Amino acid sequence: MEYTFSSVFSSATFPEYTYVNRKSSGDFTYEERLRMALEQRGHLIVIDGPSKIGKTVLCEAVIGRNLIAMTGNDFKGEKDFWTVVAKKVDIPLMGEVQNENTVHDQGEQIGTRYTSQYQTNKERVMEYFLNNNKVLLLDDFHYADEKMQHDAACQLKEAIRYNLKAIVVSLPHRVDETVKNNPDLQGRIMNITMQPWKSKELAEIPERGFHMLGVYATQDLIERLVMECIDSPQTMQSICESIGYYIDEDKVLKEEDIVKSCYLRADFLTYQELYAKLLAGLSSRGQKRAVYYLADGSEVDRYGLVLEALKIDPPLKSISISEIYERAKKILDKTKEMQKLTTQTIRGTMNSMLVILEESGYEADRVFEWNENVLTFREPLFLFYLRWRRDE
Repeated sequence: MEYTFSSVFSSATFPEYTYVNRKSSGDFTYEERLRMALEQRGHLIVIDGPSKIGKTVLCEAVIGRNLIAMTGNDFKGEKDFWTVVAKKVDIPLMGEVQNENTVHDQGEQIGTRYTSQYQTNKERVMEYFLNNNKVLLLDDFHYADEKMQHDAACQLKEAIRYNLKAIVVSLPHRVDETVKNNPDLQGRIMNITMQPWKSKELAEIPERGFHMLGVYATQDLIERLVMECIDSPQTMQSICESIGYYIDEDKVLKEEDIVKSCYLRADFLTYQELYAKLLAGLSSRGQKRAVYYLADGSEVDRYGLVLEALKIDPPLKSISISEIYERAKKILDKTKEMQKLTTQTIRGTMNSMLVILEESGYEADRVFEWNENVLTFREPLFLFYLRWRRDE
């Protein structure tokens, strides 16, 4: 079989050839822990971990085609939990049943037939899941409205008692919402917390894939890939996949192949509008903003300065106000007269960016979080975009 970069590496589908089994806490892998949890009757499984860490891919690896995956967006504007699930698995919402009655009249059998209609209900959906060994997966369920979340928690509490297998995938700061919505679920939850990937685990993805493709890569370049993927196996898959468009026929990986691939992946991301709004900042109401001169010859205001500081090496998913300040000072033009920059400038800029996120319709903690003078990227792809977007 002839392998291609797009068949070996995959960021959007299950990576058959470059899937990495990771060790969980204790003596077991995450795959083994999930299989154990699925064997436990009457429990709801909750898998939490940072965005793009591989929570859904873990479920795909263990459960395969029997996984029925849904997101909170599937439930927006809907009132009945089981109706939404029925739509997902193509169970008819309405149906007819042919019924026949037989009566005896003076020794003669008389049969009567009649048709009755039914509407899909919980029992029919659960029957489908149990008879076909399906597992329900709810991802990003906090995007459903609060009433639906509460109703779903109540429904799942009853359903798992009758052996329905269900998994809720959550971000770490959302993990307790499933319990909060129904205290009765306390004691009925099996939690699996996925830790960030280690460098050697991420390195396994290109090492395995390049070996299959006959690509030679030095250890330094493997480490460069690990840095650029920002702890995300999905981003690692996408960068490696795109390298196939640039690598020479000799199949020797070069740094420029990685750079071009990163630029290409950033081109496909959809953060252009958000970035433009953050760069523009809040209205200054006629006041002229301070200008900062950078070492590369460009001029920026405080918003541009912070965004430039965030993107320099090494990429950090969590960075304190003092670190942002030191990075900003590092990229200022030292030949210019002393440019006024304080941590208060940084703090005010970050608070303004949170307002911009809210006004733009983004959940603030979905992209990044600013809490106690620490910036945390909840979405590592946005940090990747900051680093690799092309200047217009």
